Amino acid sequence: MTPDELLAAAYALDGPDANRALYAQWAATYDSGFIVDSGYQYHEQVAEVFANFGLDGVGADEAVVDIGCGTGLAGQALRRATSVAVDGIDISPEMLAQAAAKRHDGVPVYRTLIEADLTAPLAIPAGTYAGAISVGTFTHGHVGPQALAHVLALLRPGGRAAIGINAAHFASAGFGPALGRLVSDGRIADLHLVTAPIYQDADMEDPDRVAHVAVITVC
Repeated sequence: MTPDELLAAAYALDGPDANRALYAQWAATYDSGFIVDSGYQYHEQVAEVFANFGLDGVGADEAVVDIGCGTGLAGQALRRATSVAVDGIDISPEMLAQAAAKRHDGVPVYRTLIEADLTAPLAIPAGTYAGAISVGTFTHGHVGPQALAHVLALLRPGGRAAIGINAAHFASAGFGPALGRLVSDGRIADLHLVTAPIYQDADMEDPDRVAHVAVITVC
C-alpha cells in the first residue's frame, strides 16, 4: 500500500483490537516503508519541541514516557538530544519489539517498554514521570481526547509534555475543548500550541500535513 493508503487504513481503525491487528502487519516495514516513502518527520519535530521546552524540568534521576511509542522513532530522536531515561508505552507487541531493538550510542533507547491500551486507565502509579511525548497517537482512529487525562496523571506536579495531534483531527475530534477543560479543571497549569510539519516539504496550510503540538505543564 502507498503511504496515503496506509494512513487511510490507520484512520479507519475502530477500537483496540483493530489497532493491534493493523500494527501487527505493519510493524516490520513501518520504518523502512512508510517513514521513508512519505518523508515523515513528525517524530523529529515533537522530540525537538520537547527538548526545547521540557528537558530543563527533568531531573537527572527522572524519566520521560513516550506515549504510543510505536517502533521507537520518537524515543530515538529524543535520546539524540539528551541522556534522559525514556520508557515507552504501546498497544502493539510487534511495534514494541521494533522499539526494543532501537539503539543510541550502542545502548537501548528505552529503559522499559510497556504493552498497554491507552484508552483505559493505565496501571502505572500517578506521578511516575517528569515528562511525556506523543507522536501521532492522539488522533482519529487511535486514541481520542478522553485519554489525555490518563496521560497527564502519569506526570508529577510540574511535569511537562509535548503531545502531537494532527491539525485536522485536533479540530474535528474535539482536542481543543478537551484541553480547555483540563485547564479549567486545574489539571494543566500552562498550555500553548506549536505548529509543526508532519512530512518533509509539507504545505503548512494543509491541516492533514501539519500537527499542533500541545506543550503542557501539569499542575
